[in-house]
Amino acid sequence: MDKLPSRPTDSLLVNPGKSSRLQEMRQRAATANQPAPAPAQPSFQAKDENMSPEMALARQLIDQRLSEILAALPTGKQRRLFKIRFGMEPEQIKDLAIKQIFVLLEINHAQFNNLSASMKRIADLNYNGRQSN
Repeated sequence: MDKLPSRPTDSLLVNPGKSSRLQEMRQRAATANQPAPAPAQPSFQAKDENMSPEMALARQLIDQRLSEILAALPTGKQRRLFKIRFGMEPEQIKDLAIKQIFVLLEINHAQFNNLSASMKRIADLNYNGRQSN
């Protein structure tokens, strides 16, 4: 049997530092692997001064839990997978009563678990402070 002519395999490879296409592919892969930045938590008391501190705390806990859940899901499929898991869009959850939202999103907070008088007052309100449907 004839031997194949030996050719250095190095000559067929492109130096990664000299290839603009390879460099571009590496940059795209690096940015795709980075998680999306979490949205900044707005200060509710600064926006609405007549909102009770309990309501502001409830909204902050809901927003934090929603962002945690969405961050754990793959980018681009977050809303679809959220809807499959919870049966509704993230915006639709905010129309439910706060006590329902806490149960659905599995939010546990000491202040809401004992349900003081002020907590009972906001438990039947929705995210925006109105009576839930």
